Amino acid sequence: KLWRESTRGLTRNKIVAALDELLKDKPFDQLTVAEIATKAGVAVGTVYQRFKNKEALVPVVLEIYQKRMEEWQAGAARIELASADDLRSVLRKLFRQTWNIFRKEAHLLRAVHMHARLKPELTEGEDWQEYEKLSAAGIRAILEQFPKEVKRPNLYRAAAFTAYFFNSIMIEKGLYADEAPATLFKPKGHVFADECADMLYGYLTLN
Repeated sequence: KLWRESTRGLTRNKIVAALDELLKDKPFDQLTVAEIATKAGVAVGTVYQRFKNKEALVPVVLEIYQKRMEEWQAGAARIELASADDLRSVLRKLFRQTWNIFRKEAHLLRAVHMHARLKPELTEGEDWQEYEKLSAAGIRAILEQFPKEVKRPNLYRAAAFTAYFFNSIMIEKGLYADEAPATLFKPKGHVFADECADMLYGYLTLN
């Protein structure tokens, strides 16, 4: 029994890894179960034994993304505040890191975002809501380090808006850079990240 469970787990991991790789070259809605099976090195029937249909893989995409974000937050996303850092420089660091992860994981985020719009029931859940709360809480912790600079009267609202701004602007520019209105602003990378940080800095320092 343990051997069968272990084998099922390994097979599922192969399917998940194959899906991750395939999404880098093709949108989720254009992928077929046959392509996923071939990439994973398993039979099509084996995929269906573990997933009812292709739509059942959408939560798996979200699962991959959440795991990556947890790893990122525990490592690369940690911002070490230097004594010389002010709010503006920290916001720039945060935006640059966010831009990097959005571009790196764009294939996963795009698939999740599209299905969250078309079929929200596939990405609903307490885990995702908890992640959003943690994101806002993390930003609030940063803002609390600069009480003399942050002038917004409601810090909780300011942190929530900052998280919303982060997600919205990164989704538009990071996931759909070749579509309007993202195409109206050409700069990308750190130039784009710095412009966003400066815009948010203006909001946070306005009372």
